[in-house]
Amino acid sequence: MADTVTHDGEHAAPSTASTAKDVGGAQNQSKEGVAISARPAMPAEFWHALAQNPYAHDLFHTLRWIDARAPGRVPLGRESVPRNEPVRLRQEPSMAFAPSTLASVDAGRDGRPPEISIYSFGLFGPNGPLPLHLTEFVRERIHHYGDRTLAGFADVFHHRLILLFYRAWADAQSTASLDRKEASFTRYIASLLHMGMPSLARRDTVMDHAKFFMAGHLLRQTRNPEGLRHILQTFFAVRVRIEEYVPQWIRLEPAQRLGLSGSMGLGRDTILGLAVRDAQHKFRIELGPLSHDQYTSFLPGGHRARQLLHWVRDYIGVEFAWDVRPVLKHDQVQGIRLGAAQPLGLSSWVGKRRARQGDARDLLLDYESRERRARASASH
Repeated sequence: MADTVTHDGEHAAPSTASTAKDVGGAQNQSKEGVAISARPAMPAEFWHALAQNPYAHDLFHTLRWIDARAPGRVPLGRESVPRNEPVRLRQEPSMAFAPSTLASVDAGRDGRPPEISIYSFGLFGPNGPLPLHLTEFVRERIHHYGDRTLAGFADVFHHRLILLFYRAWADAQSTASLDRKEASFTRYIASLLHMGMPSLARRDTVMDHAKFFMAGHLLRQTRNPEGLRHILQTFFAVRVRIEEYVPQWIRLEPAQRLGLSGSMGLGRDTILGLAVRDAQHKFRIELGPLSHDQYTSFLPGGHRARQLLHWVRDYIGVEFAWDVRPVLKHDQVQGIRLGAAQPLGLSSWVGKRRARQGDARDLLLDYESRERRARASASH
């Protein structure tokens, strides 16, 4: 079903060329004034597969597939004029307990819409609300006299009831409406994450739906190492380890240093030196062991490096300092070679690494500091 791709990645086919939109509904008017419904062009293979093995297909899956073939039209179950809908639904009167949801399929000819007959939902049958003798009577009229009058009358209601039943299911399934602009579930999750406004969407290199998937972690007021590790490990599909309480030197502002004519008191707030040692405001993210391609993608300028930076900002904010240690597998370490793109200090080693030396964990990257320096140089 990959003819075109909608804005959320759902594959769908375009509607027929005669499709139009007006106030009364999505339909075209011929010269004679007869309404011609705008139906999506369904491939013959689809209807052939349904007709050959209807028991192998689910009702909701089939209707969802038909719905996805025409993302520009009114969703099934919301059309005010039944003749504009691309399919007709009816119930097969039967006394048997339904072995499957679909009973039979007619692809439709001479301008008639396709018909799908089902067992599972309707007025007739052992699970229907009508007395069983009415099901027996309707079935007898069909099989012995070829009279579908009563069944056809009931199908007038079945069509709408089945589509409303499908629409209730589709509205309750978040993934069943991702190809629709009016999808509500995505907006609900986005609002919980303070991303409900269109101006707050697509703010960084992390896809919005990835953030929605991690909403359970991003919604919590308390942020912990386990949550960050789970987010990064799930998103990047690599092993992640969080090291807490990494020591660092915090540089003091000139007004906080000891100097002449200062107001500091001996034994109270006097500090010798230009920096103080801190071990509670920094953590380290260790990634890997990584393959060479994975390792390169986390280097400065790599697409994963930007995503990692934005994930940490979204989850932690700017309260803590942090750095990254990408670990390269020992058999992926390459010595310096002529003509090879090996940035000095990032992915260049002298000689061949022996197995007893283990994985390469020499590199530490501070993405935040690099970005601050890049912004400062760009401003000048």
